[in-house]
Amino acid sequence: MTMNRRDILKGAAGSSIAIAGLSWSSLQAVAQQASQNTLTWIWDIAYQNMNPAIANAAEPYVLGNVYETLFAYKDGKVLPKLATAWESAEGGKSWTVKLREGVKFHDGSPLNSAAVKKSFEYTRDLGKGKSYLIAGLEHLDTPDELTVVFRFKNTIAFDLVAGGSGFVIGTAGIDKGDEWLNQGNAIGTGPYKLTQFQQGKLIVLDKFEDYWGGWEAGQIDRVLHPYVAEMSTRVQMIRSGEANIAQRVPASQIDSLEALPNVSVADIPSWRTQYYMINTQKYPTDNLKFRQALLSLWDHDSVLNHIFRGIAQKPVGPVVSTLWGHGTYDVGTFDPQKALSLLEESGIPKKDWKIKALYYAGNQEQIDAIELFRANAEAVGLEVELELEAVATTYNTKARSPETTGHLNAMVMWPGYPSPYDFLAMFKSEEKPVWNFSYYQDEEYDRLVGKGFKLEGVDKDAAAKDYIAAQDRLMRNAVAIFYADVNRVVAYSSDIKGMEQANNPAYEQISLYSLGR
Repeated sequence: MTMNRRDILKGAAGSSIAIAGLSWSSLQAVAQQASQNTLTWIWDIAYQNMNPAIANAAEPYVLGNVYETLFAYKDGKVLPKLATAWESAEGGKSWTVKLREGVKFHDGSPLNSAAVKKSFEYTRDLGKGKSYLIAGLEHLDTPDELTVVFRFKNTIAFDLVAGGSGFVIGTAGIDKGDEWLNQGNAIGTGPYKLTQFQQGKLIVLDKFEDYWGGWEAGQIDRVLHPYVAEMSTRVQMIRSGEANIAQRVPASQIDSLEALPNVSVADIPSWRTQYYMINTQKYPTDNLKFRQALLSLWDHDSVLNHIFRGIAQKPVGPVVSTLWGHGTYDVGTFDPQKALSLLEESGIPKKDWKIKALYYAGNQEQIDAIELFRANAEAVGLEVELELEAVATTYNTKARSPETTGHLNAMVMWPGYPSPYDFLAMFKSEEKPVWNFSYYQDEEYDRLVGKGFKLEGVDKDAAAKDYIAAQDRLMRNAVAIFYADVNRVVAYSSDIKGMEQANNPAYEQISLYSLGR
């Protein structure tokens, strides 16, 4: 997700000051600089890198409203966005794309083939973020102002890839360089301009008057997006009306928020999934039966019903059930006696029934779930050490090191584009782990996932078969505890309209352009 991703980058736990150094009066002053239709969107996100060619964790939540892709994806279909038509040739190695006429970047320059060519070359050559998806891009031709021909080394489902990633950056932004973009400067074609960026404090978005999609009465003119570290503060701000949108609302707060006349709560399907990657190389979880025992110690019913309180579903496997190419598996059933038998059959001496679970403060449900697992494990004699990191970047550093990694490593994942590939790439062999915190090594698995990626562009059904065969191997080898496919829960002011339309499972960001009053 990257890969994308895969976890939300949080800042260090903040103080009880509501807006990380910003007074409420200062926010109101910013709001008054625009029309009355200003929206305040709060979250505990400390964005790290605002260059859209690099940003691959939480930043697209904002950048997805500032920059746009060539295509969009919804309800299983690729749709026009900055492109209006496209076709593939040479067995999916060549893609001819027709661009939308009359589109402007935020600096007034036109969207044309030269700008698209420069943007994709820039992203590819940086080799960061989601560039791995277009690493095989060899050449781009620009036969006219509104036509771009993408030529790849291998077959690729470019319509899927560029429907989920590949923000088009204005030429002037690229010329100013990575540091300029990273500091929160932006030149996109999206409905909103990024007009202020105070890292760890505040982002301000203002509507782009010349947006190609046009504007209607009631749409949001200005968005204030302050960093609010404390969950209790975020909930109080929604209750009082000081804020209009809060994401990642704790499940325990949903009922009380829904009871308020001024607050609505959207519970919307997503492609976000949570799991614990089981370290297949570290003793004692290098033993298959030992790993299988862990699956029988996870109480899915209690986690889903009493911790997530109905806002998550039991996974069917590594790939979410609403995406093509998923397999369907029994990811585990709570059975302490079976777990005890497997631990004994593993041959691991009882004195070594000790593991470490490494996780981060990504969401309260994740924390509560692993604490329940520890209690269940200890009831059968398995000692579980819990190691919590407040900051995801520190967590990632520890998980990537064989010396500090856990036997269980937490993961919150969503795909970088609408394909099983991104879910499965998490488990591909890596000499030095980037996201494979299972430390799983399997050449046949790698081959199947790579083959599926190549087939996507020409034969999706054949690609799905390879992806499912790869998933079969993951499940046989018990490489993770898959425990929650999580809905997107958003608390928002009741006068806001369009929240359902603003949320698409294929994207993590809320489409602010779809909202109005």
